[in-house]
Amino acid sequence: MEYVTYILILLLYLFMRKLPESLRLELRRPFGRVLNNKQLISELGKRKGILISVGDECSYDIIKAGIMPDIVVYDLRIKRKDVIGDIRDVLSRFDDGEVIVHNPPSVIMDELVASVKDALEKGAGKILVNGEEDLAALVVMMYAPDGALVVYGQPDEGAVLVEMNDEVRERAVRSFESMEE
Repeated sequence: MEYVTYILILLLYLFMRKLPESLRLELRRPFGRVLNNKQLISELGKRKGILISVGDECSYDIIKAGIMPDIVVYDLRIKRKDVIGDIRDVLSRFDDGEVIVHNPPSVIMDELVASVKDALEKGAGKILVNGEEDLAALVVMMYAPDGALVVYGQPDEGAVLVEMNDEVRERAVRSFESMEE
């Protein structure tokens, strides 16, 4: 059994991209506007397109304000610590056909990419990442349609609100292609 587990893990790592140190600084630069919670909720109240939230804290804040994202990607962790209490309850209750994917830190697995693409095709979904969802926003921005709103957390600054267009998509694709295979 131990051998089979080893082979499965090895196969998983064949289908991934790893974040190189050289790309970390570029990805810290927001893809959109950094907003505080009040500004974010105000902006989302005007939305017309699909809304995708990536990250536990910003997804919680959006749902708690009565705005339901079409797609949520989360990992039940904030700043590398497990979420507890109300945040966990709210995210767990948000039910839209949850899919669980494995995605280690600083990596984008093919499984995450496939799950994001599937949710975008359906126009709805809930993706629970076993591992870390920090790079999931990059995947979402590669495939989200024009006009979609993507929200992801910017640690210690607020949330980033991105309105999808070709320029954002191209930057996301360039960043993804710069990752190590």
